[in-house]
Amino acid sequence: MNSSLKTNQFAIRSFLKQEFCQSLKKDWETIPFPTEKEESFRKFPISSIQWEELGFDPREKQIGIELQNQDSANLHVEPLLSETKQKEILDTIKQYLPKEYFVYLSILKASEISVFLCDGKFHLATESMFGDEPKFLFRIFYVPKGSSTQIQLKTETRHTAENLHLLSVFDVLIAESDSVVEILDEENFDEDLIQFRSVLVLAKENASLRFHHFPFGGFRSKWFLLSHLLGKGGEVTVDGVSAIGRRNLKDMDMEMYHHADHTTSKISYKAIVTDKSHHVFTGNLIIPPNLKKVVAHQESFNLSLNKKARAEANPKLEVLAEDVSCTHGATVGDIDEEQYFYLLSRGLSPEESKSLLVTAFYGETIQSIGFDEETKQNLESSIHTILVGGK
Repeated sequence: MNSSLKTNQFAIRSFLKQEFCQSLKKDWETIPFPTEKEESFRKFPISSIQWEELGFDPREKQIGIELQNQDSANLHVEPLLSETKQKEILDTIKQYLPKEYFVYLSILKASEISVFLCDGKFHLATESMFGDEPKFLFRIFYVPKGSSTQIQLKTETRHTAENLHLLSVFDVLIAESDSVVEILDEENFDEDLIQFRSVLVLAKENASLRFHHFPFGGFRSKWFLLSHLLGKGGEVTVDGVSAIGRRNLKDMDMEMYHHADHTTSKISYKAIVTDKSHHVFTGNLIIPPNLKKVVAHQESFNLSLNKKARAEANPKLEVLAEDVSCTHGATVGDIDEEQYFYLLSRGLSPEESKSLLVTAFYGETIQSIGFDEETKQNLESSIHTILVGGK
């Protein structure tokens, strides 16, 4: 069931946003601009970006706090949550806010803090951006206690100029106690976009959250996901498929931090690279001492369709407790030659054989999502479009 965007979206009150941003200013001054010397940016060529071409230099710390227009036609004038609840949400976010440069930049430069109240219906939130100006988003997806919801989030960019342009995004997903949440997160970007995005997941007691990520297009992307399992019985699963070509670079960091007993997490991510593209996946499971009955799994599967394309997997574990079950694994390889020649021997053409094997590689991930068949077919079509022409 589709719910109108206007019925579930509002903006945090201007004075609350201003208070929140002012409280971050001191920390903002202490966070250095990232370089390749930092582990999380080791593979991302941030020092080579020509900021003049992007029309904005993020290294400049003298950034004023942007304030939203409360009369925006796209948002409710009257918030759907009380000011007390809004402040509580912002305080919670501040407690777990990643100390990451572009997170603070997104918060301070976003014209508004958009909140989506996900109260049991299906929510389709589409953010379409056109033009060449730098853009900054700060979005909160809030799922109340006991709610069961599906959220389909689409973010797309289009522009007509030949120069590169910038998108910086900070998203927060809050699953209150006993909620069940499934998010389908799809990115469709033009080939000149440089993106910095961080996703913060907060799962409380007995919350179950599934996050499916499908990014397509773009030129350079640095992507963080930091998940905190805060309450007993919490479950978080993250999966998805990156399909990249041309000279695209996608550098992804995912981290699962367990804070309570009887929590479960799983990362299962796949990447397909072709042409001269480069995909980097880094995953980390963090389990502090004295936790009990924690289950955490991490796996990364990578398929290369061209000798000039690269895929890297860097699994990590920081397990300091004993009563846990943790596994991790990673694979990087080409199409299986035995399977390929078997299909050729059965009468399929080289193109058909290759297509069938690639589809089998990512098909299980798409079929596991709980959305309708048309949505799944659209995802498959997007992946095929990206891979057409890969040698």
